[in-house]
Amino acid sequence: MLQAKKIVHLVHSSSKPGGIEVLLPLIINSMQEYVFKVFVIRKPIPSEQNVYKSLNISAEYGSKNNFKAFIKILIYTYKNRKNIFHVFNIGPFFLLPIKIAGAKNLVYSIHGTKYWKNEYQKLLIKFFWRINLNKKVKITSNSEYSREIFLDNIIKKYPVQVLYNPINLERFYPLNIKAAQSKIKIIYVGRLSKGKGLERWIDIAWRLHEIISYVNFEIYGTGPVSDLLKIKIKELNAENYIFLKGFRSDIENVYREADLLLFLSEYESFGNVVVESILCGTPVLVSDIPSMREIFKNFPEFIIKSENNIVQTIYTNLRNITMLKERALVAREVFMHRFSPVNHFSKLREIYESFGN
Repeated sequence: MLQAKKIVHLVHSSSKPGGIEVLLPLIINSMQEYVFKVFVIRKPIPSEQNVYKSLNISAEYGSKNNFKAFIKILIYTYKNRKNIFHVFNIGPFFLLPIKIAGAKNLVYSIHGTKYWKNEYQKLLIKFFWRINLNKKVKITSNSEYSREIFLDNIIKKYPVQVLYNPINLERFYPLNIKAAQSKIKIIYVGRLSKGKGLERWIDIAWRLHEIISYVNFEIYGTGPVSDLLKIKIKELNAENYIFLKGFRSDIENVYREADLLLFLSEYESFGNVVVESILCGTPVLVSDIPSMREIFKNFPEFIIKSENNIVQTIYTNLRNITMLKERALVAREVFMHRFSPVNHFSKLREIYESFGN
């Protein structure tokens, strides 16, 4: 008699493409020995991209209203409480109804490093975490850095397993022949939101263009600061060389067509896009923050060390772009093993199977 497949419910905040969201279809497609179902806390906006649009999968949605979303999660969990629940960075408030509803097989994945904005939030959030956590809740983090922040801020000495984000090696690879270009192309890829350093990115692009006129700059992604960036580009009269390109479903081709990914985020728990770019053979220059130091621990040449004259640093690297591209190919060989989906899924299977039948 064939054993029934285990059911895993993936719970996260938004169906818009983002650091967590773009990984979930890869998990679903790569672990077909499980039946995956999805609960997304926020209802999707019809005009926005939805990572589940092309997947044949059961997906339910909560609400923009926190109370309504809380109740919907509670009811959904109660109906499915005997299954496995794998939740991603939803925070202790939305973890609470899952616990109240009686979910016993629970995995919480940390994909962030920011927990509160003020002392009141700190007290409240730590209180909710204390209610939710016990040793039966298995916790993973997407980097050593996000693990350390969780342990330092939330609870000491809790077992947290590091699972680096799986990157699709069948999608992200370099082309053997790259089309010749008359201009150097520098890109940003990711959410257009606060904390990504995008206003500064545009300022640096503007200053670089004064030194090297044959450079184009392209920003890929959507988000809340999109209109602000559009205004800033117009104010700098830079519309003919700094372009907001929006969302691209074939982002691998964006990496391949670029000469450099410039990533100046102020904080990150990991950073999918910098790994994806390297896997496509395109070098990166990144801000000197803990998650980037972790990713590029063996390749410090990709980290911008000096903030005093960042434009000069980038300019120097552009003059040595051939060397940087050669190092990207060396880094790619290391990253193919270090961020291999096979490693991630193997560890995730061990966690799921530890719950028994």
